[in-house]
Amino acid sequence: MEAIQPNLFIPGAAKSGTTSLHQLLDLHPDVTMSSKKEPVYWNSVDYTSDEKINRYNALFNNSKSKIIGESTTSYMFYSNFILRVRKHFKKSPKFIFILRNPVDRCYSHYWYLVGRGQENRSFKTSFTNDAKREFSHYGDLPNYYYHFGRYAHWLEAFYSNFESKNIKIITLEDLKINPLKTINSCFSFLSISELTTLSPIKSNVTVRLKYPKLYHLNRKILAGKYSITKFSKYLISKKQRVYLKNRLQTNTFFKTHKPLNYPELSEQDRSLIKSYYENDVKRLKELTGHAFNGWCDFNN
Repeated sequence: MEAIQPNLFIPGAAKSGTTSLHQLLDLHPDVTMSSKKEPVYWNSVDYTSDEKINRYNALFNNSKSKIIGESTTSYMFYSNFILRVRKHFKKSPKFIFILRNPVDRCYSHYWYLVGRGQENRSFKTSFTNDAKREFSHYGDLPNYYYHFGRYAHWLEAFYSNFESKNIKIITLEDLKINPLKTINSCFSFLSISELTTLSPIKSNVTVRLKYPKLYHLNRKILAGKYSITKFSKYLISKKQRVYLKNRLQTNTFFKTHKPLNYPELSEQDRSLIKSYYENDVKRLKELTGHAFNGWCDFNN
């Protein structure tokens, strides 16, 4: 049994518009994007198991489409993804990276975790503490605010292992200003026809959960994260656990959330965060050949 080999990946960057890009690409009749945006298949430990392969293949409603894609953002950070693509894929896939001003990206990332009850430190403390530590597997708490925005650092591995003709860079800023032009540039990159209009899509909105502690307790219990609840893996099937989790999230947790209107980043903190990324953005411009004109912090 073999897993479907997508010919398109959107490996990042997290909190930079990957959900919108995934949905917009899926509007094209020649494109099938995975029904679950982030399967996290190609960097999973047991990716060769029949169960994993079956679940992965089931995410693609039409495997005969010219373009088959998925958008797992953790692929950007883990070298085993690149190693497995090079090992198993008969033909190099294409990669579209949607990037966002790293200052805005990390601030949005911070408030995303605040809204889910996973962060209670100040933004400045959270960011500077992250910048001091080494990057490692992040599991249930993806609070690498600084590291996720080191675009050049992560992209160098892709440019070293794949031809640049198979890598496209767009920005969230351009997608917001001119969505049709930006998405059509992606279709041109994929050698498929352009669209004349775009249907409305539902973008991710930062929210504050009303019951964040209960939400995470439920999630961990169903995943068997606690020693006392590990028996749930044996009493409740994987399919039933997924169903229960989705029902609770849909009917209990995400129906009781409210939009989180967080404050603007102060000029002082903005200047501080910018200083952490200046060298990486300079390298990013050299690596990709893009000017990133929409990133005002880095074009003064």
